[in-house]
Amino acid sequence: MAINIEAVKKAIAIPDFNETRLLEIALTHSSYIYENSSLNRQQKDLQEREYRRLAILGDSIFGAVVIDYLHQNFQNFSQFKLTECKSKLVSRENAYEFARKLNLRELCLLGGSEKGKDVSEQKDLFAEMFEALLGAIYLNFNRDFSPSRDWLVKHFIANAVDTLLTDSSIGEQQLPADSLLAVSNMNADEATELLWQMKGEIDSLVNENEEFQQLLTWVKQKSLSVDSSYKPRKVRAFYLVLIRILGRAFARNFDPTRGGAKARQFATNFSRANDIALDLAFNANPNLSPANVLASISAINVEPELKELLQKLQAEMPDPKEEKDRFETWRQANGENLLKELRLAIGHNLQFSDKQKDLLKEYYDANKLLLECIGAANVTSEVKEEILESLFLPKES
Repeated sequence: MAINIEAVKKAIAIPDFNETRLLEIALTHSSYIYENSSLNRQQKDLQEREYRRLAILGDSIFGAVVIDYLHQNFQNFSQFKLTECKSKLVSRENAYEFARKLNLRELCLLGGSEKGKDVSEQKDLFAEMFEALLGAIYLNFNRDFSPSRDWLVKHFIANAVDTLLTDSSIGEQQLPADSLLAVSNMNADEATELLWQMKGEIDSLVNENEEFQQLLTWVKQKSLSVDSSYKPRKVRAFYLVLIRILGRAFARNFDPTRGGAKARQFATNFSRANDIALDLAFNANPNLSPANVLASISAINVEPELKELLQKLQAEMPDPKEEKDRFETWRQANGENLLKELRLAIGHNLQFSDKQKDLLKEYYDANKLLLECIGAANVTSEVKEEILESLFLPKES
């Protein structure tokens, strides 16, 4: 069985798509790859790696197109309103809807383990596949951002933005025109003022939230207790992301009362983690994937109990790809105790309400935006360092 390239070209409305191999990579799911008896294990792993790399690239293009479109067309949006809109638009739900509109389920190759599933169980699968397709389109245009942007805006983003603004109050707010992309064009004084303004607004999100202040206090204390050559701000970033990953993805996916499809997907990060460099552990930008966070714990000895627990988990856990049924049985039997051990090892509560999770995400996204602005701003290294050293700290008493 092979991808019907002509049907794909017609569906995406790019009849002169030249790099057809990219389409084959983007539309061949790992479930099909690992059921393909004509490939050895090394070939299967390499093909899946190419698919995942396309998806990561497409995810970045997705976000860049959305923020570029919003910045160009909505001059009344502040940086935080841009972030709010972007987070709503660059979502798994939207990516899945775009994949559905392209009829990717009929165009792609799925393994037998996925073919029989209801589409409602495959939202993450097709959201990621849409991102892989977008990555393929970007590469087909020789990494030229403009045609990829135009394609995504024309077929999806313009309508999605219209729907978002119609269904919410976002478009009714008249806010200052300062924005992420404008900071690079400001002089040093203007940029410095904007960066500190952004920092103040980020802090105001959580200053009056007692539970979040307790979290930031815990993060600060952890960073001070770690014997590390890394700067405290980077250690704080690491712990903040660690809580976000463990408190959301890990706890949710290993909960035996929930479905197992996403748990298998998350569990594959353990095998991927071994290939990720140590430097990712304390990257200045805390935008770390689950695999990166797991790799960080394994690569550095700042959390020995947690490291030991995750190593034990990796040794005992059945392969989520090759032994799906056995993995699910194991998860049901061990998930509850595993979560208890995880909470004890990390030393912080990982049970968040939906409101707390939303606030954690908003705080995370706003800090990510600020870090991007710091990188683009025409300010002195002293100003950048002063702002960076003030990140992820609780309110002064």
